Amino acid sequence: MTSRAESQQPQFSRRNRSNTAQSILRPTPIAPLKFGDFKVLNTWVHDPKDDTKVIFNQSWWLGVAEGDLLRVMGANTDDPKYAFLFCVPKDDGCAKPQLQISIPKPIADAFRLRNNSEVTVTKVDKQDCCAEYIELVFQDQYLGRNDMWRLGKDLVGQCIYTDQPITFVGSIAAKIQSIYIGGKSVSSACVTSATKAIYKSLSARMTIFIQVCCELWEFAGDGERYYEKIVHSFLPALFQKWREAGTNHTVTIVLISRVFYEESEIDYAAGPLRQDDYGKWYKDFFKVITDLEVINEWKPTLVSLKDSFWDFQRDILLTHHYHQSTLDASTIGPPAQVRLIGRISYAHDGPVLEAINLALNPTETHYIDRSLSLTGTTTIIITPGSGYFKVSKDLLRLTTTRILDQGFVIQVVSLTKSPLHQSPVFSFRSTEPKHETMLDGKSVAQPLDPLWGPVEKDGEMKTFWWEPLWVSITFWDKQLDLPFRSDR
Repeated sequence: MTSRAESQQPQFSRRNRSNTAQSILRPTPIAPLKFGDFKVLNTWVHDPKDDTKVIFNQSWWLGVAEGDLLRVMGANTDDPKYAFLFCVPKDDGCAKPQLQISIPKPIADAFRLRNNSEVTVTKVDKQDCCAEYIELVFQDQYLGRNDMWRLGKDLVGQCIYTDQPITFVGSIAAKIQSIYIGGKSVSSACVTSATKAIYKSLSARMTIFIQVCCELWEFAGDGERYYEKIVHSFLPALFQKWREAGTNHTVTIVLISRVFYEESEIDYAAGPLRQDDYGKWYKDFFKVITDLEVINEWKPTLVSLKDSFWDFQRDILLTHHYHQSTLDASTIGPPAQVRLIGRISYAHDGPVLEAINLALNPTETHYIDRSLSLTGTTTIIITPGSGYFKVSKDLLRLTTTRILDQGFVIQVVSLTKSPLHQSPVFSFRSTEPKHETMLDGKSVAQPLDPLWGPVEKDGEMKTFWWEPLWVSITFWDKQLDLPFRSDR
């Protein structure tokens, strides 16, 4: 007999498996796949009209779950640039049991996959395949910032690949040009909310200012003149890049120059004369070479531009004063010979800010009569200088305000080697800003930046240097006639 305490102890016994049909036919649980597990499958290729996504029959690979990220690569290659990603959709069954995996024809052509061939499907970690940056290019359409934001939100959660066409709400058409993960370019990735989208327009309004100054006819270190570097080196390379990218830019090319006059030449050089902060009299000149043109063959334009350099120099120094000789002939007697007066400025004295403000005028009212086939505006200034310019303080302040309001960046291309000082840099004349003290001993807050501070009437004028944040400079010093060494 057992005691009462022993009888109250829980009795544990091993439960035998039931022999009922329900317990016998119950499927054995399948373990989920691990990262790195792979399987070789037979692939089909279908028309994108039937389905734009990858069709995957999950019955051929047990353990695959909805939301898994799989990488597909040809069975005969190990190159990661021929692999693409896709997320496993919800398993709704497959109408064709013999189908293992079917790929849309555009994806198969992009990654060199053929119909009825073997591919290796591998499960990968999403954290390692999230894109950091993606570059999208578009052409012949206008995209506002709201359209770009909506397009970027629509791509979140999708798997993309390079050269993939993107269509959004039936009107926005773009193409994925590059994908970056960890600073390296990849062929396919997954877009997340942290992915940054970079939009590049192939049909923009381009304004190119070429500074005509004394250095333009001087020789560079390789024996080539600077104006020859423009028409023989930089512009052909730029236009070749545009041709390879298939751009459709609307281009405007303008020559800009400043001519200084002596005191004895002021009366003869009638017209809109101005005086700078150093007391010098000058006059600015602008000549349009091409105006809002879409040009596919640039060779005739480059020939005309090369001739315009010499014609422009003659026009601003000699032909421009023909009217004065005509007036003298009507009052004095027979027409006198036209005088050659004035001196073309150096690069640091050029009308750079004046040219920038001219380019900003059309875009200030961008919402009026907008072109729906162009997106973006770029201003390029080509100069033989080193990026140092003497400017007016008031004009620099006005230009900075206008550029920051419109959100533009100016591209400066220097034809010289990079200087030893910081570039670009502007210098202007102003007084040292100071704090004003009231009668109660309190100090009135004033901006310490000389650019934004007021000019004191009794203060001493000094020269200040200011580095603009809205200017990006590039130094073009490509020497075509010198041998190239791979070790330098």
